[in-house]
Amino acid sequence: MAQILLVDDEEPVRGFLKRGLEMDGHAVTTAIDGADGLDRLQEAGGSFDLLLTDIRMPLMDGIQLALAAKR
Repeated sequence: MAQILLVDDEEPVRGFLKRGLEMDGHAVTTAIDGADGLDRLQEAGGSFDLLLTDIRMPLMDGIQLALAAKR
């Protein structure tokens, strides 16, 4: 079982992926955009096993989020 941070600005996509990952036994935390994802990542102290993110999102895109998470 993995701790997954799922970041997507489209609720139907986010919900679909979350349900599928949870059915496979993973714990999933969701965020609505890159900035929210970075907040969730910082709140958890970076304890996620996987960051699954959309590329095109408002405020902070997925690439910017990945770079910020790496730092």
